[in-house]
Amino acid sequence: MKPVIYRLCLLIFILSLTISCRRGGEEKEFVVGVSHSSINDSWRKAMMLDMQVKASDYPGMTLDVKDADEDNDTQIKQIRELIKKRVDLIIISANESEPITTAAVEAYRAGIPTIIIDRKIYSEEYTTFIGADNYEIGRAAGLFVNSLLKKEKTTIVEVWGREGSSSALDRHNGFSDALIHNNNVTVKTVYGRWHRDEAKVNIAALGSFENIDIVYAHNDPMALAAREAIMEVDPQAAERIKFIGIDALPGKGKGIEAVRDGYLTASFVYPTGGSTAIKVAWQILNGMPVSKHYALTSALIDKDNAGTIYLQTEQLADYQDQIEKQRNNLDKMFSEYRFLQNSVGLILLLLGIVILLALYVIHIFRKVQRKNHELKRTNIQVEQQREELAVANRKIEQATTRKLQFFTNVSHEIKTPLTLILGPLNKLSKELPPDSPIADDIHLIKKNADRLKRVVSQLLDFRKVESNKMNMRVTEIDLVVFIEDVKSYFETMAQSKQIQYTFQHDVSSVHLWVDTDKMEKILANLLSNAFKFTPDGGTITIRLQDHAGYVTLSVEDNGKGIQPQNLSAVFDQFFTGDNLTGTGIGLHLTHEFVSMHKGSIHVESEPGKRTVFFVELPKGKSHFDETCTFAPSVTELSSGVANLDTREMDEIVNRTYDYTILVVEDDPDINAYLQKELKSNFRILTAVNGVVAIDILAKENISLVISDVMMPEMNGYELCKQVKSNIAFSHIPVILLTALSDDKQRMYGIASGADEFIQKPFNIEELKLRIVRLLEERARLRNAFTQELQSPAISNLKIGKTESMDDLFMRKFIALIEESYPDSDFSIEKASDMLGLSRVHLYRKVKELTGVTPTDFLRNYRLKRAAALLREKGRNVNEVAYATGFSSPPYFSKCFKAAYNITPTEYQEKE
Repeated sequence: MKPVIYRLCLLIFILSLTISCRRGGEEKEFVVGVSHSSINDSWRKAMMLDMQVKASDYPGMTLDVKDADEDNDTQIKQIRELIKKRVDLIIISANESEPITTAAVEAYRAGIPTIIIDRKIYSEEYTTFIGADNYEIGRAAGLFVNSLLKKEKTTIVEVWGREGSSSALDRHNGFSDALIHNNNVTVKTVYGRWHRDEAKVNIAALGSFENIDIVYAHNDPMALAAREAIMEVDPQAAERIKFIGIDALPGKGKGIEAVRDGYLTASFVYPTGGSTAIKVAWQILNGMPVSKHYALTSALIDKDNAGTIYLQTEQLADYQDQIEKQRNNLDKMFSEYRFLQNSVGLILLLLGIVILLALYVIHIFRKVQRKNHELKRTNIQVEQQREELAVANRKIEQATTRKLQFFTNVSHEIKTPLTLILGPLNKLSKELPPDSPIADDIHLIKKNADRLKRVVSQLLDFRKVESNKMNMRVTEIDLVVFIEDVKSYFETMAQSKQIQYTFQHDVSSVHLWVDTDKMEKILANLLSNAFKFTPDGGTITIRLQDHAGYVTLSVEDNGKGIQPQNLSAVFDQFFTGDNLTGTGIGLHLTHEFVSMHKGSIHVESEPGKRTVFFVELPKGKSHFDETCTFAPSVTELSSGVANLDTREMDEIVNRTYDYTILVVEDDPDINAYLQKELKSNFRILTAVNGVVAIDILAKENISLVISDVMMPEMNGYELCKQVKSNIAFSHIPVILLTALSDDKQRMYGIASGADEFIQKPFNIEELKLRIVRLLEERARLRNAFTQELQSPAISNLKIGKTESMDDLFMRKFIALIEESYPDSDFSIEKASDMLGLSRVHLYRKVKELTGVTPTDFLRNYRLKRAAALLREKGRNVNEVAYATGFSSPPYFSKCFKAAYNITPTEYQEKE
């Protein structure tokens, strides 16, 4: 028995040694030295976390981390300590490139594989370099800034990192190269040395921020510090200035969240490369080939994608926490495993205990393997989800861009020809006798053109809903009367298709607070959908039921119906299904409009029998929030506009005026249409774009400009800016025509100096009225100025309080006259040279603004000053004549008598 026991013990001992050797062979131990310039800032903390998480994938790897606390001498000393320890590999993140180069080369020459991360050293003696291309990140930031620049002068403040840092220099060089061809940019330099507090102090030291347009910082903390510094001194400037940073770290108060919350305009992802460094280190330690350079990619984070990426990083953080917990559990298990492995000599003393413990060790080992496999699978899933989220984000951005471009193109392409349809139709419907045989056809064409206009508006409404720019303006209406009115839109269609079309309601009237425009679109969309799928001879019924706290509106038809599998998706955007046609946005918009009224909508359908859409709307107005505008309920009758006298309006639009109008339009049909309709009232000149228009303005005496917005070479906004900023043309009113309906576009046009902003399709008579009223208002201002100028009792001319270009010109012109009028040799030719305007442009400008020529203005001004001197009675007539710039007393007396119908002597005696 004993030999058997001895043999068994010997066998177990041999097996234990074999297992120990095998395990020892499988789990090599490597010590990786990590020399950090600092691990106090957020970005380097993120790098260190990435390294630690990735190192958990390699149980045989131990990290020996050194923190130099941003001190070059300390980091050099720490690198040399790692060399003395003979670590298996060194990862160096340099504080400054040049000072650290010598120590890094010493490690490489000592035979220790060396990985340089983030900042390069001034030598090629290293194993591999891992880092993002700081030059390209800086250049991407510069290109992004280029997209924000306007044509006028722009001032940019660049907040540097550490002066000797290669990453700071590369980010500066890339940024500067992107702006190198832009002569309108001025760049100011502020040093933050990567620190938030130092950047804030140095930004605050600038003092004034009025001329600063953009702040570009080499990292996000310095960009946020700059914003805080400016906000404390000048909050308005802080809201106006664009702040751009680099890093885009996840987490509370960091880059991605700052972009999402609007504190930063944009940031650029600067990947840490921590996990890549550990992965490459493992390959080097195991004798696998590696590249000399690993480039990390960057990406732009702006308001369009910051929310999505923030959610992604939150999810990844959860995964990191799970991984960290599993790693801790794994460490505990490995600790137990190693304890048992080291105790195997003692365990062999008792065979039974050895067997039990051996089984326990095997059990623990298998459990560790399972946990390790689970951890690796989780890491793989995290990487896959990260890639899938990145791909999905790119697709969302591309789809959004295509969608916005689609709506812009559709609105412009349809509204332009629609203008040419509705304009002549409106004119024809007014001029055509009621008993004309084609009157009904014209009415039908106009009705369908208006319907096409509503379809285009529906597309634009969809864009507004998608971008959360749709506002509510609610008013109280009688819903029964309102439905009767909308129902009448489809009477002709019902008659042509012989459809039994009825409205059933159990009350004579019911009052409801709604947005009338959106409510009309809700009902019109439901009726349009019903008529589309109801065959000839069918039935369509509108029902209205009044309940205690809400009303129910339903539209029922007996058309082809909706398949059961499609019922849940009919309100989804772009859904068309098997039996539906069109864009797939009508019902989606209807659902959105009902939701904006805090109501609900659903559909019931039996294919081939009936389809009913139910809309439930709450009564009262307490369910509307503060974002809604409440308008008083006023009818045409109660407001006194039911029967208007239009004779004055008709007389205005049919009169001929002595004005020259410049029409700027690249579409030949619209150009010809405007020329044809306006030539009976005005003298018309045309141009195909803004460049041609500027040339015509310089040669012709133009009274008003009508311009399209979207044109080649120079668009309407740019033309308007040039007109309003050129002292020779700034007095000319500008009306912009556009197919774009976005409020932002309209406000941009007004900001550019446009006097009127009219959407296509437009009513030609409304356009004529706006032209006449603009020009008449200018004429009234000129007459008032002329009367003031010709009155001898007023000595000081006053300019309006608003400092427009015209006001500034007149202030400068009057100041020049005031300074020079006593000089008899002073003439308008000299004034023209001194003001920098040609004599022709000065004549047009002064005549347009004052109603008199520059020569008459000068003479009247001298007479006003002469009248003031005569009232003082300290000088005789001859002295007054010479003192006010007249060459001879007789000529002075003649001019004075002609202006005031009294001689200077008589005026002096009278006063």
